[in-house]
Amino acid sequence: MAKKVVSRKKQTIADIQRVLDKRDMLLSLKTGAGGPYMIKRVKDSPCKVACPAGIEVKGYNTLIAAHKYKEALELIRLNNPLPAVCAWVCFHPCEEQCARVEIDKPIAINDLKRFVADYSKTSLPSRIERTRGEKVAIVGSGPAGLSAGYYLIKMGYNVTIFERLSLPGGMLVAGIPAYRLPREIVEDEINYIKALGVEIKTGITVGKDIALNELKKQGYRAIFLGIGAHRGLKLGIEGEDEFEGIIEAVTFLRGANLDGWGKLGRRVLVIGGGNSAIDAARSSLRLGSRKVNIVYRRSRNEMPADPKEIEEAEREGVKIIHLTQPVKGLGDTGKVTGVECLSCRLSSPDRSGRRKAIPIKDSEFTVETDCIITAIGQEPDISFFPPGHGFELSEQNLFVIDPETMQTNRPGIFAGGDAVTGPASVIEAIAAGHRAAWAINNYLLNKGSKKKVYFRTDEAKTKEAELVVEEIGREKSQQPPALSLKKRTGNFTEVIGGFTERKALTEAERCLKCGPCSECYQCVETCEKRHAVLSISGSDQESMLLSLKWAMSELILVSGSAEGEIENIPVRIERITSRVEQSSCRGCGKCEEVCEYSAVRLEDKGNGVKVSSIDGNICRGCGVCASICPSGAIRVGYFTDDWINRTVEELLKSS
Repeated sequence: MAKKVVSRKKQTIADIQRVLDKRDMLLSLKTGAGGPYMIKRVKDSPCKVACPAGIEVKGYNTLIAAHKYKEALELIRLNNPLPAVCAWVCFHPCEEQCARVEIDKPIAINDLKRFVADYSKTSLPSRIERTRGEKVAIVGSGPAGLSAGYYLIKMGYNVTIFERLSLPGGMLVAGIPAYRLPREIVEDEINYIKALGVEIKTGITVGKDIALNELKKQGYRAIFLGIGAHRGLKLGIEGEDEFEGIIEAVTFLRGANLDGWGKLGRRVLVIGGGNSAIDAARSSLRLGSRKVNIVYRRSRNEMPADPKEIEEAEREGVKIIHLTQPVKGLGDTGKVTGVECLSCRLSSPDRSGRRKAIPIKDSEFTVETDCIITAIGQEPDISFFPPGHGFELSEQNLFVIDPETMQTNRPGIFAGGDAVTGPASVIEAIAAGHRAAWAINNYLLNKGSKKKVYFRTDEAKTKEAELVVEEIGREKSQQPPALSLKKRTGNFTEVIGGFTERKALTEAERCLKCGPCSECYQCVETCEKRHAVLSISGSDQESMLLSLKWAMSELILVSGSAEGEIENIPVRIERITSRVEQSSCRGCGKCEEVCEYSAVRLEDKGNGVKVSSIDGNICRGCGVCASICPSGAIRVGYFTDDWINRTVEELLKSS
């Protein structure tokens, strides 16, 4: 039966304002005359496209250069509720796509984020008033769970996070050493989210201490599983389970970070090439081991760990043995003494570009060690869920979800982050949590239907505008200070420091601000002419929603039908420019003469008739052309409340 929609023409700009007022994360700021008016989006810059969370990089760089540090931090928080955490540990893919690479070195984007997060620490925010009655439960307080909680509380939901560890943070505190991510940074970020109203209960294992079905009985309308990947994978080699002294990296790091860990022995061998392997090796040195080796079956170019972390590990004395594959654990009297390895060679790249490690026959050699730490991968630990839990899992023991709605096969239960993708980065988990919040919101608004969640497209990494790099001078990139090797011994003191204000300003000014707009959104607050207005289109909803983003969150107007059902209507932002009433134009050309943006052009219509036209893509709406026009043919580009209400009603009626 077709859905009946009536009385929607009665929804005016005031109704839109009420909806958007409840979603302050969309920054629906009011101008002098009232109403949510924003600037039209331009094509995303390469740094933003590369960021999994879609952070407005050039926007906050612009604000830093203008000494607006607090505003820069607020802009980051629109898409990332853990700016300080990311500033310390993000693998910054944005820098790889920075247009500055074509000239000298990329902008130190992550270091600038760290500067503004540290320099502009704000007091705790006010508690958000609950505007919705539904309760949402989140399992896991890692970056995915914290992000989902942050955005759901912003939407007005009642949010509770359940964490089985004794303190919140998930892998932020259990997997990342303090020398990379100081604990007070994580604590500050979590306190910020708690101050908004998110409740975090620690020491509770959902599935063991409280069943998922019990949560539903307690009134939780939706559940998000952000449990991470806390179980290390086995090597599957002979002797692995036979000798004492062979441990998984995730277990070792959790013990070292939370409970303390005794000495591992004089010699430690780490197996793997990712960040966990590097963290385990560097932590071993800090716990007193004298000789730490890493064996990795491929070459250095294939190591997935952050190159900077690899460099720091080698500086500290970690030796990396490449093209080496362990095949057998060795031991004596029940304790590990070494590992037998084979040398490898790399195959030609496969379709994915990956080169396989092929063991070389008769190339055996032995590496002696007192302890082996395996860091070859992780998977979610779902042992606390009872038999017959009913979740569909992949071969890798990951939750299978609907990619369009983020729901598991169990209605009302969502999953995201490492529990779905396998071990990934913090920023990817944050993006998953943000998307999950929208998915849950969509689910609750639509009363459990499986409508697709439009959130972000996988766009090609393209630039907004071509850059003439020959005309841009080379500038030295700023580098943060590092702790001396001597001061790193025997402790977990932070290794890499932050920018001074002077360095931050110098680095921020290197940004090319790809495209015509820096996207800092400061004009929205101060604009008095209302040069932008919300418009709504009901045609081709999918392409509209996929192409229109603002602050990584689609601008969605939630509209109710007569039957009480909720619909998502895509919202487009249109910039208002001056326009010519050609029937009144005399063709004098004065407007073309005064336009300093070259947006006005005098066109020959034939038979000696000339009229002006204005290119809306170039026009800045300054109004100079209108003031000089002797015939009054040019209209100033701002709107009255009556015009806005009439336009919105017409659009709602047609959609």
